[in-house]
Formats: sequence, C-alpha cells, structure tokens
Amino acid sequence: MKNIRIFCISLLCILTLALPVVRASELEDKENQIKELEKKITELQTQAKTLADQVTYYDVQIALNTLKISQTEDMIASLSGKINILETRLLQRSLILEKQIVHTYKQGSLDPLQIMLSSTNFSLLLSRLKYAQTVQANNRRILHDTQVIQLNYARQKTLVEDAQKKLEVQKKTLAGLREEKDNLLLQTKNSEAVYEKQLESARLELAAIQTALATGIREGPVKAGDPIALVGNTGYPSCSTGKHLHFEVRLNDTWVNAELYLKKISDKWGLNIGSGNWNWPISGDIEITQRYGKTPYSYRYIYSGGTHTGIDMVSNQDVIKAVADGILYSSTQKCGSSDLKIKYIDHGSGLKTFFLHVQ
Repeated sequence: MKNIRIFCISLLCILTLALPVVRASELEDKENQIKELEKKITELQTQAKTLADQVTYYDVQIALNTLKISQTEDMIASLSGKINILETRLLQRSLILEKQIVHTYKQGSLDPLQIMLSSTNFSLLLSRLKYAQTVQANNRRILHDTQVIQLNYARQKTLVEDAQKKLEVQKKTLAGLREEKDNLLLQTKNSEAVYEKQLESARLELAAIQTALATGIREGPVKAGDPIALVGNTGYPSCSTGKHLHFEVRLNDTWVNAELYLKKISDKWGLNIGSGNWNWPISGDIEITQRYGKTPYSYRYIYSGGTHTGIDMVSNQDVIKAVADGILYSSTQKCGSSDLKIKYIDHGSGLKTFFLHVQ
C-alpha cells in the first residue's frame, strides 16, 4: 500500500511537470494584442461604411475572438496545472494526516492521570505532557493546512468550469461571425455597388418613417381588430423587394422587439414566434420572412446596429388590422424613386406600431 501511495504522488508530480507552461510575457503579449484589436474595431465602427470596411470589420472581430479563445485556453491550462499541484499536496497531506491520526490514537490511549502514574520522576512527567501537547498542536496545524488546500482546490475547479463555459460561448461567437461574413459576401455577391444600394435602401426607409412621424395625417381613433389597410408592395423597387408587411414597435422612439407584444403562433413553416397578448396584424397562413434582430439580411441596417427593427410577414389574407387601441395616422413618402405608404398607430404612453408597404 505504501509503495502504491508513493507511486501515485510521483505520477501526479510527473503529470504536473508535463503541463504546458504559459509564460507571463506570452500572456501580456496577448493582452496587448487584444487591446489593439479592440481599438481597431472602435475605429472601424466610426468610419464610412463600405463593403470593404464591413469585411475588414468582420476580419478584425474574427481575429479578436480567435485571440480571446487562445487566451481562455491558456487560462484553463494554467488552472489545470494548479489543480494537479493541489491534488498532489492533498494526497501528501492525507498521508501525513493518516499517519498522525494513527500515532495520536496510540498516544491518546494514555490520559494525563495514566501519564502521571507511569512517570518515574517529575521531569519525565513534564516531558511526556509537553510531547502530547505538541502532537495535538501539530495535528491541528496539519488539519488546518489541509482544509486551506481543499478550499483553494475547490476555487480552482470552479474557475476552470467557468472558463470552460466562457470558452464555449467564445467559440459560438466566432462561428457566428464567420457565418455572418460569408453571408454578407453571398448576399452582396461581393459587389460594392450592390452593398451600397442595400445601405441606401435601408437609409431611405428610415428617413421615410421619420418624416411620416412628423407629417402623418391623423385618421382618427381605432380599436384592436379594426381593419386599417391591405398588405402591399409600395416602395418597390427602391425600398421593397416584394409584397409583404413590415410591422414594428417603438417605445419612446426606440425600436423594441415586436415579438414580445404579439401572441405566440406557429407560422406556415412551423416557426414558433411571439410571447405577448396582441393579435397579429394579419390572419390566415402567416409566413415570417424576416424576424426582429440579427438576420441574414439585417447587416444593411447600420443605423440600428445591424438589427432588423421589425417583423416581415406575408399571408394568404391581405387585410391588416390594428393590434391595439389608439390613434391611426397615415403617410406616403418618397423612398428613392418609389412611393412608400405607411400607417402607424399611437397607443399612448410612448408606444407606437408601424405598418409599412401597405396599399
């Protein structure tokens, strides 16, 4: 048994020495590279947006996340090395503690009265009592040190688990960035002209909405469920690619996720969407063509940070209905060479709903 224990300790020491050692200079170098890349990203965000700029932005983001993944992997390796060292110390301490417990048990079989009666002289008596106290104090110290190591061991294990979770998130982020870049090149056909046209279309649509808010014609009060328009394709070809309804929600002039306000449904293709209590603005076999948030086409909405600000949908029924009570407004705005018709409802308390491309 003793030989096995010695072998275990030796093996743990070998494993510990075999772990990759990350030098402080390497860690500092990576940290400096991360800061430089983050600075570069900030600069790119303020530059005029061209397809080349956007591709560069993705490349820098990818490089940054790759570096952060490497940094996290180094952290995991370093923590794992500390854990192995602590495991070795715990094993050593447990052997010492086991030996001391056995020894103390043997010594503990003699109580102070027995020590006094078995001592031939006073000097020997003091010596034996002092020895017993020293053993007890030593045991307490060993036990305390062991508990400290155990606590440190548990902390290191928690740090490793947290770092591994962080690593998984970083890897998913990296995969997402690569996918977004590939999609950008696919959708734009890697053409600067196509990309600029897409950005201009998004900009014109935003300008049309802003003007509609300022100059919209008041039509009057409506109740939830009242018909207000038909699904159309106004704004084509400058600001629309086909017949659909773009529905969005603003709260205090800030875009919010419309999916949070609409009731949960399953669309034509089985997509489960919605979590609120409003009825949807159209009925029938609804098909969602673009959701709120980051989508394969939302890179063009630079003004909203690449977020699609509403929900695009089509159906076999064209009647658009008010989703909640409010005051209805209408507006027709130029969107490039096209006329874009917009309806919106002011529900009060800063809440508004917008219906674009209507007829």
